[in-house]
Amino acid sequence: MDKSSTIMWVGTVRSLPLREQLRASRLAGCDAISITPWHYCRWLADGITTKDMLLMADDEGVKLTQLDPYARWATHWLPDNLDPAAFSLGFFGFDEDDFFRIGEALKVDSMSCIITCPKSQVSIDQLVDGFASTCDRAAGLGWRCDLEFIPFWGLPDLETAWKIIKTADRDNSGLVFDFWHYLRGKPDPALLDTIPGDKISTVQIADASAKLKPGLSLLDDCIFHRVDAGTGGFPVVELLQQLRRIGGLNRYGPETFSGLYDTLSAEEIGNRSRVALANVFDKAGILHRFGAAAAA
Repeated sequence: MDKSSTIMWVGTVRSLPLREQLRASRLAGCDAISITPWHYCRWLADGITTKDMLLMADDEGVKLTQLDPYARWATHWLPDNLDPAAFSLGFFGFDEDDFFRIGEALKVDSMSCIITCPKSQVSIDQLVDGFASTCDRAAGLGWRCDLEFIPFWGLPDLETAWKIIKTADRDNSGLVFDFWHYLRGKPDPALLDTIPGDKISTVQIADASAKLKPGLSLLDDCIFHRVDAGTGGFPVVELLQQLRRIGGLNRYGPETFSGLYDTLSAEEIGNRSRVALANVFDKAGILHRFGAAAAA
């Protein structure tokens, strides 16, 4: 029996109001959505109560499952490659108590940890200790605690993330496997083959140009220039097949950070995402829940 679940990563629908984010998720064939602490506070400021948020999610049949991201679990967290005038550092600035309070209020079942400071500011030992401590607090709430690597910050690749998870040795830990982060960073198919599938907690499916375009930074490419799965230059089908072989497709869905998507409606994002995912899963020969590969 297929016990996997499908999740809309909120970056795909970041420009939409909450109700429309949930609608786009349902139209894309996703039964869950991630939520950021920053979005949660934004909805509260707009007069939407926590109870309202949960009721909206119930209305669409979409669960608020993963609180993402948590960055202040390490000794340092401030990034050195973001312009505060263009990108609020507060997005990453929630401390441990505030982060966990938000997750409890939303009744999530999992959380994601990232590193946003430069690699030179944190050691592996510090990351192991901080991650283990965070996993322990999450375990007390029955949450899974996932670790995500990002190539332009202090936890840059699969090898480092897997070393931290193995050394921390917590039962409720796992990897967030983002296609863009993996393929733009240090792809390692041989290492990926050795990782137990149940330690890949969730997969963020993304596509982009095969090579970074001249004049474009990794950061800008990551947050503005992703494209629908199967329409860029990434080996999306082959990577899906490898993840399937090792049992790593447990919770998965689109993460299309895109300036284009920022201009689209819930219907457009939902339908485009669903069709793109249906196409790549069909090509990979993997059963899926995204329906026929034709526009709704």
